[in-house]
Amino acid sequence: MAVLLSAGAAVAEIKPMPEDGRFCPSWAEAHERTLASLNNGRAPYKVRWKGCVLIKKGEEVDVVDVDQSDGSNEIIYKERHWFSDGGPF
Repeated sequence: MAVLLSAGAAVAEIKPMPEDGRFCPSWAEAHERTLASLNNGRAPYKVRWKGCVLIKKGEEVDVVDVDQSDGSNEIIYKERHWFSDGGPF
């Protein structure tokens, strides 16, 4: 008897960026940067940013996940996973 298991692998969809957007290596950093932007670009405590990328409108990215409840996005860009907190998709 054979058993077929499906892990429900996420299927990325290639889409152009609808607008310029900042994506970070983790959702936590994306969220912290959003909070810092509300404070004139400064975090309320000392942080060490890992580095985010600004992806221009029209650039092709693989959209892995769009969470409608909080607006966060996960994409693959240049073979790396990137996250946003309230992004363009």
